[in-house]
Amino acid sequence: MKKTILMVLNPVIFLLLLYQAFTGYFRESFHELFHSTHAVTGGLLLILGLVHLTLNWPWVRSSFFRRKRTVTG
Repeated sequence: MKKTILMVLNPVIFLLLLYQAFTGYFRESFHELFHSTHAVTGGLLLILGLVHLTLNWPWVRSSFFRRKRTVTG
């Protein structure tokens, strides 16, 4: 189930990132679009990013929070 959720979630996050970059970079050209959607999609991106992090937490923990081995002897 987690793999299926991530298969949908990852492309959605990618598209939201592209949209944020596009509306941010061209904010003067698309003034109306920027002000009506940029904050909403940014919030959605934050929430989905946290869901993504939660679903991948075991990997994050094992990759970045390894216990240090103590040498005895």
